Amino acid sequence: MSRLSILLALIAFLASSCGEDNRNRIAVEKMIQEEVTQRVATYRGNRTQRCYQDAVKEASSLADSILLLQARLNRDTASKPPRPTRPERPAAKKLRDSLLKVAPLLSEDSILKLLRLDSLQRDSLQPDTIGAPLNQ
Repeated sequence: MSRLSILLALIAFLASSCGEDNRNRIAVEKMIQEEVTQRVATYRGNRTQRCYQDAVKEASSLADSILLLQARLNRDTASKPPRPTRPERPAAKKLRDSLLKVAPLLSEDSILKLLRLDSLQRDSLQPDTIGAPLNQ
């Protein structure tokens, strides 16, 4: 009996050890579930952020168009003001007779003498006429 009881105990022990180990399967499923939950949360966060950015961009575009429309509607449609008329000319003032009589600075004779100088009467290349006075 000892052999038979040992053999039966051994078979019972092997049969119980060959069964599925639920602990490993439960731990693996738990880790898979945690990874899926983490990925779903990351995806939702990214998608929410992208949706928020798109909404802000659309709202900004809409606000800009509303502001432009409002500015165009509130634009001053009045034309330029009319050009002011010229003021009347003031009356001409009469000058006193003493201001009308102005004497010339140079007399007419002195101007004519300067203009009538003839350079052909003197030859600048001859040494005797270099220092000679002008013929007047």
